Amino acid sequence: MKYLSEFRNPEIVEQYINELHKITTCPWTIMEVCEGQTHSLVKNGILNILPKFIRMVHGPGCPVCVTPLNLIDKAPYLAEEKGVILCSYGDMIRVLGSQRSLLEAKANGADIRILYSPLEAVKVAQQNPDREVVFLP
Repeated sequence: MKYLSEFRNPEIVEQYINELHKITTCPWTIMEVCEGQTHSLVKNGILNILPKFIRMVHGPGCPVCVTPLNLIDKAPYLAEEKGVILCSYGDMIRVLGSQRSLLEAKANGADIRILYSPLEAVKVAQQNPDREVVFLP
């Protein structure tokens, strides 16, 4: 796996930590959104070696983990509505609901766009004023 060995290299990790110590001259609060990120930070002892100015906040969980099944079930149907552009994160596209996924709806012609930020959905809406743009977190 690309980059896996680099992140397990103690010398490189030490370089990153030293750089963090240099650039954090005032308090930072960073939220990790995904439970997997939190688990990795704890398991690898990262929280213990961060500079004192960096405070990690454990977030609500990734969108896939916290989205109720009934919304996942409704999303493909919403995406197939005429005039709708459904925007979501890439992880959500492959999640199988009770019957199908957004990926299947996209394969059937639904206009589904993968975004990295909710702000991108605003841009999509501005570029498509005649269409309804829905962001599914």
